[in-house]
Order: sequence, then C-alpha cells, then structure tokens
Amino acid sequence: MVSTSRQNTVIAALSGTPETGAVLKAALGIGQLTGMGVEAVHVEADGCNAKEAVAAAHANGVRVRHHHGDVVSQLLEVLASPSVFGAVVGARKFLAGPRPLGTTALEVLRSATKPVVFVPPEVAPARGFVPRRLLVPIDGSDDVSSAVLALERRFRPDADVELTVLYVLNGFTPTMVDHPEYDLPAWGEEFVRRHLPGDHRSFEWRTGDPGSAVTDVAQQCLSDLIVLCFAGNIDVGHGAVVRDALARSPIPVIVLPAAWAASSGDLAMHDVSLSAR
Repeated sequence: MVSTSRQNTVIAALSGTPETGAVLKAALGIGQLTGMGVEAVHVEADGCNAKEAVAAAHANGVRVRHHHGDVVSQLLEVLASPSVFGAVVGARKFLAGPRPLGTTALEVLRSATKPVVFVPPEVAPARGFVPRRLLVPIDGSDDVSSAVLALERRFRPDADVELTVLYVLNGFTPTMVDHPEYDLPAWGEEFVRRHLPGDHRSFEWRTGDPGSAVTDVAQQCLSDLIVLCFAGNIDVGHGAVVRDALARSPIPVIVLPAAWAASSGDLAMHDVSLSAR
C-alpha cells in the first residue's frame, strides 16, 4: 500500500462467496462518489476461490492484493493503512435464511476504526452504480451529525446526493414535542437545517422498531445507501440497533465509527440535544 497521510483509497474485500461481485461494484461506486481510487484485497483462507471476482476486478482496472491468514485480522491491517479511507465487505454469505449478519462482517464491525460498507449478497448494483440517495437515521446526538457531515465532505463537489433524514420513535419523544404527528415534522426540519445543513435534504419519522423502520423507509425512498454512526458496544443500546439494521438491510450500509469523525479534523458541531428548542 502506498504510504501517505491522505486517505484516498477504498478497499474492496473479495472472498469468492456470492456477495463478492456486489462488493466490487459497490466499492467502485463509493470510489466514484468520493473521487478515490479502488483497490481489492483477497485473503486466501479456507480454500475460498475468488478467481471470477479477481478477473472482474482486473477487468475494471482494479489492482488486487493477495493476503494469507485470518480474514478479519488481514482486513483490519489493510484498513489501518494511512492511505485507506474505508473498506467494502460482504454482510453475509447466504441469499436465503433469516439473514443474520455474517461472522466476518460482525468481527470487522466490532474493531474497525474507519468507515466500512456492508453489502448483502442479494444486492445487484448496476454497472456504473454510484449511490446518490442516502438514508440517514438520526438519534439527535452530536456523534451522528458530525459523522455524516464528515462523510459528506469527502464526496466529490459534483456528487449531487440526496439525504433522507429519519427519526424513529420507539418509546422516547424529544422534549417539547407533545403531539408527534404535528410537532415532529417541524422539529425534524429545524434539526436538519441547524445540524445537517445542505441542499437536497428531507425528513421522515416513524414509530416502532428502529431496525425495521430503517429498512422499510430505505425501500420506500428507493435509497441506494444507508448511513449509520456507531460507537460503543455493538450488542447493546444503539449498537444493537445498528446490528439489527445491518442484518435486515437489502441495500448496502455504511457504518461510520464515531471516533473516525472525531479524529478527521472537522470543525466541532454546535451543541445539540433533542430538547434544545
């Protein structure tokens, strides 16, 4: 890997399993969205054969690096390179079944300190796929707002993305919101204006299970990519919501570690809280 302090490379993790072709296409799409180069990594383990994926990478002008050893540790080592912005990996191996998050994906999620895109095997991105319609679930925290803005600053100036901002009520309502059906749309629009400023924004809210709401709204809005921020324990609290959304999602999901946004050199956000009205 080229040694540089500039994060200018997106890594596609090729495994030879059903999601590998979608991983490569999604990585190329993220590369187009950010203006970054794409490299592929194939970790030769457990007898996995990625010949077709490697051939497809070469056909798209993508350099492939071959590694040996434990898949997770090798991917994390590559991800730690100063030149690497983030990685694109398969969310799971199987098309059918209850759609749990795969073991490799879960271990990468637990340890990654940079953005990772998780791609389900049923995704079939078209050639030339570039994510334009992004779904951004929020919880009203500084971590989510700053992470999303840090990501957006890495997009090409002509990216022309559309953000759908989603807030899910599951027993908790923002202070000063007495009648959600009337107050939440106005609250959401003000929140977006103040803390996620930019063009082509819209706000949606739902009630119920957050993981289900995220995937339902993504399908309704024809989203190309779900943007989630994560900090802490993946098994509890907000981490469990992130894990659930990843297990359910039929489209790629990019997870932004809160520590990555905090160390990216972005300006500090204004003080934010759900009750600051």
